[in-house]
Amino acid sequence: MPRSSPKRRAKFAVGGAIIFVTLVGLVAWATLRPGSTVFYMTASEVLAAGSFERDHRLNGTVIPGSIERDGLLTTFMVTDGEADVPVTTEAPLPDAFRDRSEVVALGTFDGDAFSAHQVLAKCPSKFKARA
Repeated sequence: MPRSSPKRRAKFAVGGAIIFVTLVGLVAWATLRPGSTVFYMTASEVLAAGSFERDHRLNGTVIPGSIERDGLLTTFMVTDGEADVPVTTEAPLPDAFRDRSEVVALGTFDGDAFSAHQVLAKCPSKFKARA
């Protein structure tokens, strides 16, 4: 059996160390960015945070009867069961958007209303368990 040379082992050790340091650096960079570990906030968390100018995601359920449309402008209320937040958007809404649909809105909060530039709606399941 031929033995590997010390020079070859050193190359593998240096290459492995570079890969390891790079991976650790990328993981640290990804997790330490503000907002990177929280995918979305609930209505209660948005109200507790107060106003923010940087984009955040708001998750909740559309309150029945709260949807009002005026041209492209749509206003509706989102709840997490504990708090309600008004949402306004001029973005096109998905087909699955309706009363009681679960939504994720991406935008800013001025302390009174959430201004969304993108609204996603969870598609209702067509396959439900039999009762």
